[in-house]
Amino acid sequence: MDFITDLPEKDGYNSIMVVVDHGLTKGVIFIPCTKEIDALGSADLLLQHVYRRFGLPDTIISDRGPQFAARVFRELGRLLGIKLAMSTAYHPQTDGQTERVNQELEVYLRIFCSNNPENWKDLLPLAEFTHNNRSHSARNASPFYLMMGFDPRSIPTAYQKTDVPAAEQRIIQLQRARDEALAAHELARQKMMHHTTRNFKPFQKGDKVWLEGKNLKIGYQSRKLAPKREGPFVISEVIGPLTYRLQLPNQWRIHPVFHASLLTPYHENDTHGPNFLLPPPDIIDGEKQYEVEAIVAHKKYGRGYKFLVKWKGYPSAENTWQSPADFERSQDMLQAYKKRHKL
Repeated sequence: MDFITDLPEKDGYNSIMVVVDHGLTKGVIFIPCTKEIDALGSADLLLQHVYRRFGLPDTIISDRGPQFAARVFRELGRLLGIKLAMSTAYHPQTDGQTERVNQELEVYLRIFCSNNPENWKDLLPLAEFTHNNRSHSARNASPFYLMMGFDPRSIPTAYQKTDVPAAEQRIIQLQRARDEALAAHELARQKMMHHTTRNFKPFQKGDKVWLEGKNLKIGYQSRKLAPKREGPFVISEVIGPLTYRLQLPNQWRIHPVFHASLLTPYHENDTHGPNFLLPPPDIIDGEKQYEVEAIVAHKKYGRGYKFLVKWKGYPSAENTWQSPADFERSQDMLQAYKKRHKL
């Protein structure tokens, strides 16, 4: 479950709630809504558009938007026996096929809505029908067929003549919208195939890769200034042709499965030699001491703060949260950081 936001306002709506079946069918429901929708509003939309069709789900996987992270939404899930799972961007804890569906849907909707900026909301049912009535990758049947055992009739490409101009005009509009939806669907499919397979060489277990960092939520104060990629990380398991499990730092606490589109190969060269030859710690009074390179973020912890430390000579993936007492040798850096952020 996700949102497409910041669309041109239409009848008071400016966003779309996207609900995807993470099971076999990968069918979708597109629900017009507002960007400001809260947890109870989101629950009402699920009741109106999902429950009345399919009953209660076993699991809801969503992004970390405030609607889904709110206590009231989580408590409703607990009371109804629904497992709520929060994902990082691109839903890495889902299987690779579901992850690709999510990305393809976003591309599809952005293409379709850009073609229909004034009446996207009115044509949303056609967009939903088009997706559910077409076969998708890794399946030989449409979501409709997998759900119902048949494909519903769609708007015909030809029709009988009529002497009612309003009816004829409406049919023409529906056919045009259908054609645009089909074209957007095919263009989105091609974009995703190009993005994931262009010059792509499958990774192997034990390979080192960089992980796209712009959507990772691991403590940086500013996303714009956060590293563009993290790592390198070792691939611990090849789950599918485009899905891999990485050995991530324990402190990250995020699901370690990612789509290949988020990974790039890690290379060392003869000129510069191996990267990240981790420097040995200093030994002071019989204890290991590491040098602080920078303080990159902070968070509230009890009555005080904890600080995210970049260690000198170590990749950003090794950053750790430290208490003020841990800065015995870096008090000047800590005080300067506090002053800069008015802590």
